[in-house]
Amino acid sequence: MRLTGGEQSGRRLRVPAGGLRPTQDRVREALCSSLAAYFPEARVLDLFAGTGAMGLEAWSRGAAQVEWVESSKAVLRDLRANVAACGVPPEAGRVTAADVFQRLAHPCPGKGHDLVLADPPYQQAREEGWLEKLAILLAKGNWIKPGGVWVYETEGKDALPELPGWRLARDKRYGSTRLLFWVREGRDERNG
Repeated sequence: MRLTGGEQSGRRLRVPAGGLRPTQDRVREALCSSLAAYFPEARVLDLFAGTGAMGLEAWSRGAAQVEWVESSKAVLRDLRANVAACGVPPEAGRVTAADVFQRLAHPCPGKGHDLVLADPPYQQAREEGWLEKLAILLAKGNWIKPGGVWVYETEGKDALPELPGWRLARDKRYGSTRLLFWVREGRDERNG
């Protein structure tokens, strides 16, 4: 697994043995092309971070700050090693060892994020309604700014629920992977 663009393009990442389903390079590359305008100076939140590849792609492409949230102790060592190998300074990047839902249950410290990336375990997320739960927590805790983008990775062709306060901007499939691009409604603070 490698980073697909930006200053760290081509850098190989450590991937823990077993139990992870990292986003494929070609899907990350397509996602990053779609979000190119959002990366420069963005505050990014990478949920269910795993290897950290999604947040590291954002960092490599000019994001100002990234927070990676991961709960698996088995994965955290490699996640931290990947962040360190990419030279992310402590003031610009933080790995948070926490359950995503527990982290989001508290208000966002500081300003909300411009971009949120979420790649949860597909089956569990579908069975437990994580799309709706995340939508509520992200907005309620001001984890994402109005006008900010939340990308949710899943699979399948299920009908999508209505998410109050969110607008579905794009629904894109790459093989079995499905990327949902949601925009938080409200005034975009980046444009005054």
